[in-house]
Amino acid sequence: MNAAAEDPIVKKRKFGLGKIPEAADIRRMEASLRRMNGVMAAEVDPKRSTLRLEYDLRQVRFEDIEKAIERSGLELSRKRFQRWKRGMAKFTEQNELDNLNAPASSCCKDPKGNANGCSSCLSRGRTSE
Repeated sequence: MNAAAEDPIVKKRKFGLGKIPEAADIRRMEASLRRMNGVMAAEVDPKRSTLRLEYDLRQVRFEDIEKAIERSGLELSRKRFQRWKRGMAKFTEQNELDNLNAPASSCCKDPKGNANGCSSCLSRGRTSE
């Protein structure tokens, strides 16, 4: 397998929080999130009401982390921009994962893969149809 295919895809995200719990609860919640497979960092900044996450997309998706956040007792912000931001995180991650699993595209400008004199296609045994 290609070494590049095994490299982690590190995502760093910051989201707004709603109600901030007590300091002891924050530490417990952060530890709970860090125990998730693929989560490298989870830090709450109570002064700014934010949660900073760092995780490997190859092991865990934000959608799964979001559920764990809610189970841990943290409340994500319900403001429109923050909801949009979380939705975009999920959307772009799904696209990125889909692209990783997509078959290789044609090397030519011809979407049907016809050789049309392309030396790369001809070297792979493709012929014009």
